[in-house]
Amino acid sequence: MSTSTQSSLLKQVGHYGGERVGIGTHTGKFMAIHALDDCTIGAGTVGSISNFAGAAIALGDVIVGEWSAIELTAGDAIIYYAD
Repeated sequence: MSTSTQSSLLKQVGHYGGERVGIGTHTGKFMAIHALDDCTIGAGTVGSISNFAGAAIALGDVIVGEWSAIELTAGDAIIYYAD
């Protein structure tokens, strides 16, 4: 992995661990979503990004924020714990 700012951020994101998830609603305290496939965010998502429902996250992209619920209506992702 490179020593870029993005690389450093990704190392920090995994500090508390995470879980691989698929379609459905996942609850907890999350700080990032890393798309393992093209993903679509569902209306059941509750977090710090306004109007996030319906957003597409492309394979490999990482979105940083705070969520108490993440709903995926398509795709496969790793969601990282906030603590």
